[in-house]
Amino acid sequence: MTGGPLFSHPAAGAPSPSPLTRQALIERERQRRLALIEARAAGSSPAAGDLQAKNDPQTLQQTDGTQSNIGSTPEPRVQDKQVPDGFESETAWQAGQQAARAVAAAARAAGHPAPQLEIDTSDAAAQQLAQYMVSAVLPLPPLTALQALIQAGDWLEALLPPRHAARARTLLRSDRDNMSARYSSAPDNENDEADEAWQRYADYTRLTQYGRVTAEAQHKLLRFLPLSVIDDLIDDGHITARAVPHHGDRRLYLQARLTPSEVSTEGLRDLAWADELTRREFRLRLARGDIAVLDEAQHLTDTQRQLAADLAHVRSTGRIPTELSAQKWLWPALERLAPQAPVHLRRDKAFGSWYVVRRMHRALRAAHRMQLSKDHKRADSLLKHARNDANALREIWTPGSWEAKNILAYLLVLNGSGDEVYDKALEMISPTAPGQGPREDQLPGTGRANLEHNREVLRQLQRHREDDHVLNPYLVLDAPDGAPTQVWKDKWRALRRALDEDGEAAVNQAKDAIQARERGRAPIEPFLLPLMPSKWAAPLAEAAPVRTGTPQMPRRTASPTQQEQDYARDQAAQMIIRAACQNVGLPATTEACPTPVSESGN
Repeated sequence: MTGGPLFSHPAAGAPSPSPLTRQALIERERQRRLALIEARAAGSSPAAGDLQAKNDPQTLQQTDGTQSNIGSTPEPRVQDKQVPDGFESETAWQAGQQAARAVAAAARAAGHPAPQLEIDTSDAAAQQLAQYMVSAVLPLPPLTALQALIQAGDWLEALLPPRHAARARTLLRSDRDNMSARYSSAPDNENDEADEAWQRYADYTRLTQYGRVTAEAQHKLLRFLPLSVIDDLIDDGHITARAVPHHGDRRLYLQARLTPSEVSTEGLRDLAWADELTRREFRLRLARGDIAVLDEAQHLTDTQRQLAADLAHVRSTGRIPTELSAQKWLWPALERLAPQAPVHLRRDKAFGSWYVVRRMHRALRAAHRMQLSKDHKRADSLLKHARNDANALREIWTPGSWEAKNILAYLLVLNGSGDEVYDKALEMISPTAPGQGPREDQLPGTGRANLEHNREVLRQLQRHREDDHVLNPYLVLDAPDGAPTQVWKDKWRALRRALDEDGEAAVNQAKDAIQARERGRAPIEPFLLPLMPSKWAAPLAEAAPVRTGTPQMPRRTASPTQQEQDYARDQAAQMIIRAACQNVGLPATTEACPTPVSESGN
C-alpha cells in the first residue's frame, strides 16, 4: 500500500490567474494615487513593497467587480499553515514526517510493514507519531529494530533518552574498539533494566577484548550468558574461580569447570563425571591402605601416575623414601607395601614413630598367635623383632619412646620371673630424670593415665604374684584393649575352632579374664597396650588431598552459535527498545514492548 502525500503543495500545471480587466486596472491606479496622497499627508513616503502589495494583480483580482470605498480597511495577511500538536514549527513537522517515512521503509524492508506509517500521518501529533515509529519496529529482532529506529536520524533523540540513543548508535557501529571504555560506567539507576543489560554487554565486550573485569562482573555474566559462550570464556582463561556462583542450576557445572576440587563426591555423581570419580577413588583407597588399586588405576592425572609408579617401587624394593613418608595420608599404604622397611627414626620422627609403634604391636599380637599354635620358634622371632624396635625407639624423644618402654616392660614380665623382673619393669616406665629422656608431663592426658595404670598393675602383681595371670587377655585374643563384648567374643570363637586343646584352654582363660573385668570382679586390671591408641591409629581416609591437582571438567557444550555469541548484544538492544517504549508512552506490556530476560537458558 502506497502512503499518501505527507506535505500539501500546488498541483503542477494548475491554471494561472486570469488577466486583469479594464475596470480592475483603473481601480489599481486609483488605489495607488490615494496611497500617495495619504503618505504625503502623513509626512512620509510609502514603501515600495507596500505599494507593490496593494497593486498586486492577485490582490486586485480579489476585489474585481466589487465597489471599494476610499476609507475601507485592508484585508489581513494570510497566516502560515497550522502544524499538529507537539511540533514547534513546520520545519520540525517536516522532519518528523521524513523520519516516519524512513522508519516505515526500514520496517517494510525487514518484512514487517507498519500499518500506522503506511497511511497519511500528516495530521498525527508529535507523541502519536513517535509511538507509531516505535510500534513499527517491535515485531523486528532487537538489532534490526534498532537499525530501523536509527533511520529516524535526528528524531532518534525524541524516541530514546539521550544515553540510550548513544548506546543504540554504538551497538550498530562496526568499530566498537573503544565501546567498553566509553559506555561501561556503572548504571545510572540500579533498577533500570536497560542500564543493567548495557552494563553486562559492556563487561562482556571488555572481557573478550581485554580479558579484564572484576570478579563481581564475571559472576553476573556467568548467570546471564549462554553456557556455550561461558565455556569459551573459561577455555580462554577469562573467568576466575572467585566468579563461581554459590547458588543456582549452573553452580555445580561451573564449579566443576573452574574449581573442580571443591565438587563433592555426590556432586561428581550428579554430574556423571566418571573420570574424576575414578581419580577420587584412587586417592581414597590409597588413604585406606588398599594397595590393590595400584593395579587397577585408570584415567589418572600425570601426578597420580607418577605416584603410582613411586609406590610400586616401594613395593619392589621394601624401602620408603622421605618424599613419600612426608605425606601422612599415604602412611597406611606405605605400611602395607613395605611392612619391614628400615626407618631413620631421628630424621623422620613423625612417620618413624608411628610406623615402628604399629609394627611392634603387630609383632606382639602375631607372637601370641604363634604361641597359641605352638610355633614357639616363630613366636620368639617376632618377640625379638618387637624388642629390637622398642630398644631403638626408646632413645628417640617422642611419645613413641614411652610406647617402646611400655612394650619392654610388658616383655620383661611376660618372659621373666622373680621380683627383680617387676622392679625392672617398673623402672622402665617410671618418670625419667631431667635431660635423660622425654618428659612424662608432655604426653596427652590419656597416655599419662594409662601409664600410671600400668605401674599400678605391676605393683599389684609384685605384691600378689599369680603364675597363671594373663597380663593382657585382649592381646591374646587379638582384640583391641577394651573392645566391645561382641568383638572379642567373635575373636575367641574363631580361635577356639582353629586351636588344639592347649590353645583352646589358653583362649578360654583370656575370655574368663575379660568377663571378670566386665563384671567388675577382676582382681588385677589388664596391662594396657598401647598407651595412646588414637595417636597410632591410621589417618582418616578423608585426609587424602582430593583438593590438589584436580583437572577441570571438559566442557559439555558445543561451540556457540552466532545467535549465542550475540546474546549479550541482543539483550542490550532489546532493553533499549523497551526504554523507547517507556519514553514515548507505550504501555509496558508483552504485546507492546519486549520483556526482559534475566538469565539465558542452560
